Amino acid sequence: MKTLIQAALKGDTSAIARLISLTESDTDTALVVQKEIFPQTGQAHLVGMTGPAGVGKSTLIGKLAASLAHPKHKVAVIACDPSSPKTGGALLGDRIRMHDLVSNNDVFIRSIATGNSSGGVPLAAFRAAEILDACGFGMVIIETVGTGQNQVDIMQAAHTIIAVSAPGLGDDIQAMKSGLLEIADIHAITKSDLNGASKTLMDIANAVHMRQKNVEKEDAGAVWTPFVLSVSGLNNDGIVELQQAIQAHFNFLGDADNMQNRCRLMYQQRIYREAIDILSRSFSELPDDCLSESLEQLMQRKLTPTQAARKALKGLN
Repeated sequence: MKTLIQAALKGDTSAIARLISLTESDTDTALVVQKEIFPQTGQAHLVGMTGPAGVGKSTLIGKLAASLAHPKHKVAVIACDPSSPKTGGALLGDRIRMHDLVSNNDVFIRSIATGNSSGGVPLAAFRAAEILDACGFGMVIIETVGTGQNQVDIMQAAHTIIAVSAPGLGDDIQAMKSGLLEIADIHAITKSDLNGASKTLMDIANAVHMRQKNVEKEDAGAVWTPFVLSVSGLNNDGIVELQQAIQAHFNFLGDADNMQNRCRLMYQQRIYREAIDILSRSFSELPDDCLSESLEQLMQRKLTPTQAARKALKGLN
């Protein structure tokens, strides 16, 4: 394992891919790797790309990564794909959607299945991002699953969050409902050549402006004003402006204590997420007979579901 980690830290992409696979498939291995890798992290700019399915996130990431990557600034893409609730399998088809990047030696693409994760970013993606950070990638772009209103967990993984919307899908309302309005540092309205793109842009810009006035009243510290941009991955429109917005936010984080504050928020959420994962795995490993008595009492209405859960949790000690 140490030999594999050393090879990965030297930039061996085969070793990096192998290391990510091992951490994805085995939790105990993941913890061993994390202990070795984590002290080397903290160098990469972590960028989260989130939004509903079908808005063109993968196409946009493909164009963005290609424009940002060069030999002295390698870019990694982690694409989270939903797992089947029946088979547990996932298509992992982002190499198909990002075909322009496959031959780019300065871009590393990794698809990761969500598994049993209830959010848009599984813990395996967090751990993969740490490996890529430690292995010298200047930017790691994390694409969420995009299954609706579960996208806010990207704030646990990224310094800069890009919310992607598209015209005709009601994404202006979706952004407000899902909390993306509160967490996004940049709003990118894709498919700018379609009818309704200007309306979606205006609606989101107005919503951001109204929220920003409240934020500025409440926060006496440095306040970031989110960018609202019109882009088209298909036509390559707005990609340069998106790059500039990402750099502007990174510069903002570099001032005063902004990066420290962002990282504290990220790790606070991450600790909670890791604790839930530990608890969930411990609970799933309980033998059936530990639950049978509580289950019978529950069926007889002698215990409430909450009481049964608390009794099971006591059994973990």
